[in-house]
Amino acid sequence: MSSSRKVLMAMAGGVVILLLAFVALTGMSASFAWTEGGGYGSGSDICQSATTTPDTGFPTPGIAGTTPSPTGTAPTCVSASKVGAQVVALAKAMADALYVNPACGGHLSYPDCYYTWYKAPDSLYPPGAPTFPQAVIQYGEQVCPSCSAWANGTYQCVSFVRGAYSQVYPMTLTANAFDLWATYAGQPGWQEIPGASAPPGQRGIPAPGDVVIFKDAGIGHAGIVMSVVLPTATMDGVITFSNSNSVSPYTTMLLLPDLTVDTSSWPGYTVWGYIRPAGAASAQPVTPSGQPSS
Repeated sequence: MSSSRKVLMAMAGGVVILLLAFVALTGMSASFAWTEGGGYGSGSDICQSATTTPDTGFPTPGIAGTTPSPTGTAPTCVSASKVGAQVVALAKAMADALYVNPACGGHLSYPDCYYTWYKAPDSLYPPGAPTFPQAVIQYGEQVCPSCSAWANGTYQCVSFVRGAYSQVYPMTLTANAFDLWATYAGQPGWQEIPGASAPPGQRGIPAPGDVVIFKDAGIGHAGIVMSVVLPTATMDGVITFSNSNSVSPYTTMLLLPDLTVDTSSWPGYTVWGYIRPAGAASAQPVTPSGQPSS
């Protein structure tokens, strides 16, 4: 994909503030799924992100920027609800176990050489990688027996999203990725937070654990929001999400002041909005230390 725009470092009192836990762009070999791809994400009081490469194999520059808190001393991170934190934890366990078929030789291509493989509980490959959660595998077998969308090697983005919720707040309805937006609209127990689907002033703030819905010319894409750094009126924020059937298990994009997401690194894709359990709105923003920002 086309390279994303460069991000200027924030200056506060003449001192450059770098967002903690941002890392250099990961490589694209299959082995990086478990040597470099793991260990990122967000808990309820930690704001971490991984800069990875989106869906088509073109490099994305690493992000070196920050969104200061109201005091101007630290990034303002969106904290997770109790449900959101549990979803993030399970999504991390799933994403850290994803890898690309070694037969691909480290060359990513659609549809067979994306991160759709996971390290099964009885597997030794990739060595040193965590295993995919057995409970999620069993859940897939229950809700869709013998379905390729849940199978190792063809694991799809909607399966990843539903798997991350399976042990916490199951998504009993399913659809193709973008169609989840219409499927869960007005659904009891769920709420939708608009992104680009709404005009300015009606858009909402994503939170860790949300299902992020992408629209494109096809069936779209879906993932789990792992961490969010809020934008200000003059500075971009950052959103990191995890997903399967993608070039990387983790991807980071800019969250713009108008609350849309800069998807220039994924041409043709738009973050349409977010789905979360009703009543699971995030708590107040926090700094990386875990203290409320105001």
